[in-house]
Parts: sequence; structure tokens; C-alpha cells
Amino acid sequence: MQSATTNHEDSAGQKKPVFWIFVAALIGLGLFFGMNFLFLGNTDSTLNPEDPARDAERVKNLADLKAENETKLNTYAWVDQAKGSVQIPITEAMKLVLVDLNAKKPAPAYPVLDATGKPLPATTPAPSAAADAADALPSEPAAMSQTSSNVLAAPVDPTAAKPAKSKKPANQ
Repeated sequence: MQSATTNHEDSAGQKKPVFWIFVAALIGLGLFFGMNFLFLGNTDSTLNPEDPARDAERVKNLADLKAENETKLNTYAWVDQAKGSVQIPITEAMKLVLVDLNAKKPAPAYPVLDATGKPLPATTPAPSAAADAADALPSEPAAMSQTSSNVLAAPVDPTAAKPAKSKKPANQ
């Protein structure tokens, strides 16, 4: 086993030049930053003063853009009359989307499985799910364990949900 004083030796037993590697790295960093400063130059704002006329033009362009966006968000207009595409105010669009979403029935994105791995029967949610869910919950833990349809009370077997491994055919 090597002592703590010889941990800077290579396999041939010679000491590694750690100090010189450190010095070379510092010199390399100095050259890197020096070259960047030389080629990029001083980026002080006094070297490139802004043109006041250009500033005023940019402020005017920003105000015009904000006014155009506000108009598009709050007015009716034709986008493409030939295709029948229109622009409506954002508040009206939100109302239409909410009516459309409320008319659709929610559905699970994937099959819901019970503890044994069998799919649960499809159920429809109540119109006021928050109020009915609070009424449907048992008030004490003993009632929960007595409920036969409660999936959470059943023991969970983690191997039941895994697919069986297929055996590879033997080489013939």
C-alpha cells in the first residue's frame, strides 16, 4: 500500500509535475482571456453611444405594435374571407372554448386497472364531482375497509401487473 506522500507518482515511480501543469493552465487561461479582450475590444457603452433619433423610432414602433396587438385581441375582423376565417375578441373565444369543453365527456387517457390487473368498468362522473365526491367518501376508516367495491382496500400484488416473460426458442 502506498503512503499519502507518494500519491502523486505515476506507474514508473516518477513524480508527476503537478505544479507545472497548474502553472501552464493559469498561463493558458490568461492567454485565452487576453485574446478575447484583444479581438472583442472594450464593449463599454461610451464607445458606441445610442442615437437619440433611433431611440425615439424604437419607442414609436413598440407603441404601434402594442396598439396593433390590442386591436387584434379585442375586435372582429376577417383573417381570410375566401376561406371563411375570422378573428374574434379573445374573451368571446374563451367563452366558446369553455362551452365546447363542458359539452365533452371526460375520458381516461389510458385503461385504468385494478389491483389484479383487470380493467375497471367505465364510469361517468357526476355533474358536480367535487360535491358528490365529498358525500361519497366514508366518514370513518372502518367503513372504508367494509366496502367491497373499494379498490384501494384490496392488497396490491406488484407482480400481477407485469407481463409474463416470453421464453426464447432453443437453437435448433
